[in-house]
Order: sequence, then C-alpha cells, then structure tokens
Amino acid sequence: MNEWQTIPVFGERSESVRYTLRPGAYVLLDDGRGQLALVRTPQGVFLPGGGIEADETPVQAATREVLEECGFVVRVGYWAAWAVQFCYSESEKTHFEKRCTFVDAVVESVALSRTEADHELLWVASAAAPALMTHESQRWAIEAWRSRTAG
Repeated sequence: MNEWQTIPVFGERSESVRYTLRPGAYVLLDDGRGQLALVRTPQGVFLPGGGIEADETPVQAATREVLEECGFVVRVGYWAAWAVQFCYSESEKTHFEKRCTFVDAVVESVALSRTEADHELLWVASAAAPALMTHESQRWAIEAWRSRTAG
C-alpha cells in the first residue's frame, strides 16, 4: 500500500479526469501573537507554499516558497502533516492531485522584497483562518496545527 493512500483526501476525484500529480509544501507561520500568515492570490487564499521542484525536499520547497511569497527567511519546526487535495486550476486549465506536506516555521529574518507581486500577505487570527482558505486540505491542516498541543 502507498503511504499517500492512508492520509486525508479532500476534493472530488473523478475516474473520467486525468490528474497531474503535484507534490507541494505549505507553511503554518505564526507571528507569536496567534495570527497566521496567509497569502491572497488571484486564485484565492492559501497558506504560503507551493510546488516542490525536482531537486528539493519539502522543507527546502517550503522555505523557498515563503521567501518568494512573503519575503521571510524561515526556520522549519518539528510539526508536520500530510494530505491530498484534488482540485482544478482555472489559470493552468489543469486538474491536479496535490500531495501536500504541511510544516510549521518561525521567521528568522525579513528579506528585502518578495518576488511574487500578485501575492498579498495577510495576518489572520488562527481561529478565523480556516474559513478563509480556498482548499479544504489547508483548512484541515490549520485545524490540525491548532490542536497539536491538545490531548
């Protein structure tokens, strides 16, 4: 059995659709006052992150994406979670099976500038953040991250 078959799956998978597999890494970045960094793009609201390139680990991709989207140099922590998200990208006209790795991180420094001009950084109370997310898997990841110290 494949390890990705045992984790939460979100979105609808249709047998009649061809999906492009896209591994991705996303960061739960807390400002220390209970607010999470989110990114608003023309496609919706997401956790900072994105596709993992062929030569990257999830941690490397996560740190690169946060720098590009938010302008932060981060240090990834110890918490992690995984989920699959089936979705359609209108801008790419492609159906994706996103195999998502979620990690937590802290800001180590602020870079001079972001490189993705159409990405707006939002700081949102962690309790309110799930309702804003475009993808169900990211809603789930925020809730799992928020409950990490419970129990």
